[in-house]
Amino acid sequence: MVSSDPASWPVVPRGTAFEDHVLGQRFEHHWGRTVHASDNIVFSTQTLAFNPVHFNREAAAAAGHPDEVVNPLLVFAIVFGLSVEDLSEAGGLFLGAKGIRYLREVYPGETLYASSTVVDARSSGSRPDVGIVTWHTVGRTGSGETVIEFHRTNLVRKCSTDATRAAVPDGFAEDFTVGARFRHARTRTITDLDLNGLTLAVMNTAPGHFSDQEMADTPFGERINFGGLTLSLTIGLATQDTTGQAVREIGLDDIEFAVPVKRGDTIGAATEVLAVEPQGEHADVTFRHLGINQRGEIVCRATRTVRVRTRAATQTPADDAPATPIGR
Repeated sequence: MVSSDPASWPVVPRGTAFEDHVLGQRFEHHWGRTVHASDNIVFSTQTLAFNPVHFNREAAAAAGHPDEVVNPLLVFAIVFGLSVEDLSEAGGLFLGAKGIRYLREVYPGETLYASSTVVDARSSGSRPDVGIVTWHTVGRTGSGETVIEFHRTNLVRKCSTDATRAAVPDGFAEDFTVGARFRHARTRTITDLDLNGLTLAVMNTAPGHFSDQEMADTPFGERINFGGLTLSLTIGLATQDTTGQAVREIGLDDIEFAVPVKRGDTIGAATEVLAVEPQGEHADVTFRHLGINQRGEIVCRATRTVRVRTRAATQTPADDAPATPIGR
């Protein structure tokens, strides 16, 4: 029986350990990322990369391009980012990169994919808890055309048995059993991006979220995060572990905010499976999501129902047997 204290629930692991990186092993990174013109403009202006071909279509056309050119460092950063979950999310310093080659320009609207191969892996001579791994990473378009390649090296933590770990779900209905409880590995710290930027982006005009003056003489003494964003973060932190095979969101219920969230608070999430109701080739899975701050206080509760695919509906007879569901 899993404890009612979310802090003791098993963690769904993210990232890999040094022992997972065997020479010659290839990782096909499962996400892709479409690059939009807005990504290119914001990245280029915020990094002071004032080359007009990155944000001025007429200048790009005069230079012989069919559209604005995506900043090559944004291409590098996106392809790098797509690789992180499989290679270095679990922790370890980025030591450097070499041999970065841009094989052709990328234009807004193209989607980038990535794969990486282990080319070197050795234990650290000074730190017994980590190893040093180098990968050859390749970025491609949806048609398979290579646009960038590079080698990068990281410290990577070795396996730890300190924490209780849950199985990693694929997100099919069969992966969830009623009563299962687990925590999500990622956390996020609340910053002015939330208190000012995201609050105003959704046109919430309550000044208690973005005006120090408004909140100075209140019991809070400072701005607090918009509850809708606390809810969104709680669900966002849980999403990859719960809706990897989602068909559609059905709805939310029983939303409660128990403790205010302020700038500097770090939010994590935990989930309990409440119901799994078959719907033909799909199933409606109901989760209770909990947002938890760095002090272990529950800041947000919400019940969420999502329609997800069943593994049985997508498998052929030759497919491997299904994974053990969470909670068994």
